[in-house]
Amino acid sequence: MQEKVGLTVNDTPIFGMVCRLTDQKGFGLIIPILERFLKHNVQLVIVGSGDPAITGHLTALAAHYSNNFKFINGYSNELSHLIEAGSDFFLMPSIFEPCGLNQLYSLAYGTLPIVRAVGGLKDTVIDYDQDTDNANGFMFYEPNANELLNILRRALLLYIEHPEEMLRLKTQAMRSHFYWSDSAKHYQRLYHNALHINPQWDND
Repeated sequence: MQEKVGLTVNDTPIFGMVCRLTDQKGFGLIIPILERFLKHNVQLVIVGSGDPAITGHLTALAAHYSNNFKFINGYSNELSHLIEAGSDFFLMPSIFEPCGLNQLYSLAYGTLPIVRAVGGLKDTVIDYDQDTDNANGFMFYEPNANELLNILRRALLLYIEHPEEMLRLKTQAMRSHFYWSDSAKHYQRLYHNALHINPQWDND
């Protein structure tokens, strides 16, 4: 993946993001803190297209930080999956996210999602600090740029200082599953409970 996008091939922690370039995806939080984050020893790859203003900001920052930030304006399914699989962390600081699929893809690849606690992201990602034993990623709550920067640094610190724990967390992420068969069982239980609470429905 590093070769494909033009980054130096080494063991630097890689943060990836693939999405539409819209305010919904949290770029109002990302852009204000991006320069501060890129001063750390990290690599960042963002792939997407959309809002011209966001595109302009990312293009300018990628030109200034060309050694560790690559922005690809457009979409490629192959490249998207390469980033999902090749990154260490996957960034989804969405303002709202009814379901979310990319965090599920990243979990399958063992790429730890960094998300805001909204919608489907909150339903599928377990934060490391809140539940270390069962965690599969990192989560922050307030739509605040500094909170995003703090959680990015938390993830980076774990990568640098505790490589064995990172490996455990990645392995645990790959064990996460969200099958429709499980959802069907939950719905079935809900319907049975409703019938039990309202026995008159049995006569319908």
